[in-house]
Order: sequence, then structure tokens, then C-alpha cells
Amino acid sequence: MRQARERLRMSQEDLAEAVGKDQRSISEYEMGKRRLGVTDLPALASALEVPFVYFFEEEANSRSLDEALLEYFHQLPTQEDQQAAIDIVRVLLRIARQG
Repeated sequence: MRQARERLRMSQEDLAEAVGKDQRSISEYEMGKRRLGVTDLPALASALEVPFVYFFEEEANSRSLDEALLEYFHQLPTQEDQQAAIDIVRVLLRIARQG
């Protein structure tokens, strides 16, 4: 959770406010002193811009990465945006193959 929060340059206070918790709760979640409740996960995932499965795996496996990519892809509002995303992935693949 901390990595996702810091990636967004979000403070514990900012995250707490976004999900209706206090900063101490966020700190305890991050330090492993308090367990996340299943009912809190959707709000946390949304605030941290991560897929729901983020909280269930220590390391992302290829299936969760596929699911995350597909989730973001389906949030694109138009087919043109989706095609642009596909084109970007193709370019990234070409660059990765050349590297």
C-alpha cells in the first residue's frame, strides 16, 4: 500500500481523507499492525489507482498484470482511445525487443 501511495505522491493524511479513515489507521495498515477489511478494499484500490487484486499478492504475477491492464483499457472512453492504447503498447514492445 505504501508503494502505491508514494507512487502517487500522496501523504498518509491524503489517503486517509480519500477513504474516510484516519492517518493512524493508514500508518497501521502500512506497517502491518492492522489488517485491511474487505469492505475497505474498493475505496483503497480506487484512491491508490490500483486493481483490487493488488492487496492480495506480494508480487504481481502475469495474470494480475493482465487483469490490471485490461481493467485500465476498459476505462478508456472511446474506441479511438483504446486503439491509441494498443498502438502505444505496440511501440513499447518494439522498443523492448530492440533493447
